[in-house]
Amino acid sequence: MKKYLIACDLDGTLLNEKSELSENSIAYLKTLSNQGHKVVISTGRPFRGCFNFYEQLKLDTPIITDNGGAIENPRDPHFKKVAIRIPKRIVDKVFNFAKEHIVTAFYSVDNGLYVYKPTERLNWLYHQNEDTFFVEGAFTEPNLPEPSGMMYIVSAAFKDTFSAFIENETDEILTFRDWGSDAKNAIFEVYQKSTSKGEALELVRQHFGFAPDQVIAFGDGMNDIDMLEVAYHGIAMQNAHQAVKDIANDITEKPNHEDGLIEYLKSFLTKNA
Repeated sequence: MKKYLIACDLDGTLLNEKSELSENSIAYLKTLSNQGHKVVISTGRPFRGCFNFYEQLKLDTPIITDNGGAIENPRDPHFKKVAIRIPKRIVDKVFNFAKEHIVTAFYSVDNGLYVYKPTERLNWLYHQNEDTFFVEGAFTEPNLPEPSGMMYIVSAAFKDTFSAFIENETDEILTFRDWGSDAKNAIFEVYQKSTSKGEALELVRQHFGFAPDQVIAFGDGMNDIDMLEVAYHGIAMQNAHQAVKDIANDITEKPNHEDGLIEYLKSFLTKNA
């Protein structure tokens, strides 16, 4: 049987509407791992927000987190962790420029959650667990760690000014992903231009020695586009953003909450054994 490197986004892809793994998903992906396939989680979540799923699946592969900003293997002490960090001077520069217009902002490094103006409405994004320690305050405080990415929610009136600053005034280091806005707030994910799920997946492919045509990747969001473009078999979920479907090689028949990824894999591996 031909073996594959199978990269799975989490939210909107492998997880259901309750942000959980179905029993069907757990059982089937464990079976694939036992058969010699390599299942890899590739997510925008921080490590602490996905390690529980890694354990449920009994994986021993590297985890791609922070939208490709970090790659690590908690089962292999010899695997050298990869982490793309935003320099502290740039973190401070962005914060100082936006400070008067920030509704809330946060970032994660390992088990640390660093938040300016915390709000309970965003608890679902914080991915806290029993090991998380919470640090509240300005990002310009000395000795804070450098993040792989930052979330900024700013006043809607500041949206264009903020995006222009990220594009033109951050020493060509940063870019952003627009998460949308309403009449009051605009949401930005700010990260290094070199941060990429696709590049991270390519590193993992080379690590295991898979041929390009042995890579299949699943995703649903804008942050998955580069990963699906890099993968030889880039598969969009039925519930994916239209832009993701437009670049994908194929689309699952079922959405994430109906185990669309698993059903697609079963069919794909039968046809491509």
